[in-house]
Amino acid sequence: MKLFLFRLVALLLAVAAGFLSWQNTALLRRNAALRETVMQLESERRALEQRLATPAIEKPEERAELRRAIEQQTSELRGLSFQHPVTYKSISRAELRAVLVEKIREQYTEEQARDYGRSFEALGVIPPGTDLMKLWLSLYDEQVGAFYVPEERALYTFKDMSLSGGLDRMILAHELTHALQDQNYDLTKLPLHQKENDDLALATSALLEGDATILMTEFYGRHAAQGSMLGDLLAMLTGQKTEKLQAAPAFIREMLVFPYQTGQQFALALSLRGGNEELNRALANPPISTEQILHPEKYYGERDEPVAVSGADLRAPGWRRIGSNVLGEFGIRGMLQAQLRPAEAQAAAAGWGGDRYQVYERGAGGPLGLYWRTVWDTEQDAAEFVEAFGRYAQKRGVPARVEQAGLRITIWLSEDESFRQLAEEGAAGAID
Repeated sequence: MKLFLFRLVALLLAVAAGFLSWQNTALLRRNAALRETVMQLESERRALEQRLATPAIEKPEERAELRRAIEQQTSELRGLSFQHPVTYKSISRAELRAVLVEKIREQYTEEQARDYGRSFEALGVIPPGTDLMKLWLSLYDEQVGAFYVPEERALYTFKDMSLSGGLDRMILAHELTHALQDQNYDLTKLPLHQKENDDLALATSALLEGDATILMTEFYGRHAAQGSMLGDLLAMLTGQKTEKLQAAPAFIREMLVFPYQTGQQFALALSLRGGNEELNRALANPPISTEQILHPEKYYGERDEPVAVSGADLRAPGWRRIGSNVLGEFGIRGMLQAQLRPAEAQAAAAGWGGDRYQVYERGAGGPLGLYWRTVWDTEQDAAEFVEAFGRYAQKRGVPARVEQAGLRITIWLSEDESFRQLAEEGAAGAID
């Protein structure tokens, strides 16, 4: 018995010694690999420090040559050809705000911009008194790296943009994708600036940005400069400013992110079905609702088109209509999420068929009233929305009147007693 135990112990010791020897050999291999990795990182760190100490400033002819190379690479990846040379406009970062203000003023008068902000206030997605246009400007000022303007057929870049860096090359490839989209499908004909249907405009933007986002990802993977990835990673970690974006109301933040994040998922679903050809077919026949972006099968399968919903024409003394728009599935999610959990808001918005909301104001800066009509795919979808909206209004603390007739729901929402009185009286003669 003792001999057996001695042999067993000896065997275990031998196994342990062999295991330790193997572990030691494996550890030596890992150490050698680790030393190589550290040496590589150190080499890249020194190169990064040198680049930061002496920032690369391309000569005009070098920049033009780099642009041509990136244009060719982008064209090959996207499978579209440039029909004519790209027009570039170079500005300083200090000039960006003036350019953005000019572009906004081309779309909105001061009164329209102010009314748009108050409409968001009526929906409960931004705090009272928020200057929406000022907020938009601050966010774009923080986030923009370059941008393409279809109305000018021009691509704006910053003077300090170095095309020797992997990130700047990737950003340029993204914007060049928009130039390709425009030259082949004419972006000015798309409803990107539809003032009375945010849902349609957002869906269109999601297709364009999603297309450009998956391309720039592939571009970086194929054409990033050797040895630049560490520097690019550090630049992203230390140079990307998001303080204003993180501080913005959740609804606004999600509106900014949606075209890139969810749009990328939509474009990827199309690409997996048929590559660039499927993306091209979408550019020729774009999605027309965020529902189709959120659920690609409702776009490329049996198309689930939104139902057109008419608005209101309230004729009450002292009240002025300041907004008429469409929230869509994505917008309803965002609105409900201001008071409900994301999963609850998502479930309540599913089954959306169409909507139109209108906002009224009594006196400049006075009380607001929301009149909202929605239509749903099934009565169950409608009932789920009614239940969720009731909890939303209760948590928000704003009185609401909700009427359901089959698939259609009408909502009156206001803290003003005179506006609520119109609902209680059935708004006889006040609503068309």
